Amino acid sequence: MKLIYHDDSRKRTYEEVYKDCQRGYGIKEPDKVHGFAGFFYRLSDIYAYGRLEKWLENNDKMEEELLKFIKRFYRGDYGFVTSLEHDNNVENRWLCGTCSWTIGRYSFDDVNVSNSYGGVVLEFLGDYGLFYSIEEDMSEVYAVEHKNPNFRHAIGYNRFV
Repeated sequence: MKLIYHDDSRKRTYEEVYKDCQRGYGIKEPDKVHGFAGFFYRLSDIYAYGRLEKWLENNDKMEEELLKFIKRFYRGDYGFVTSLEHDNNVENRWLCGTCSWTIGRYSFDDVNVSNSYGGVVLEFLGDYGLFYSIEEDMSEVYAVEHKNPNFRHAIGYNRFV
């Protein structure tokens, strides 16, 4: 796996965030407000996996496109996801302050890339993220991550009809 993204910035401490929120919002106990955990949100390390790793070796524009997708994900633009996946992404960010178990799907903008490769998935597992081809078989990764050789991942469709 090839490392695509790593956040080198200093993590803010609980005390810093707490005091800044007290001053900024005038709230005595800001940690009791929903969304407080979102101030600690950071993206985990992101790696290229499978076919995508080979594509990066053969196309110098590919990494630039992936970095755009990371920026979109961080801004809350998850690309083509279901409403259930979107809700999960938002809840994990603002209620848990984490990107774990979130997903985004993107298609390439650059015609030199999109015509050859289609789309990619940015999926965060427990403590790291993977970029992979939308056509990639991820069953081995899921089996290891969930410690269950029979684990199957399915798209989370809207539970409302």
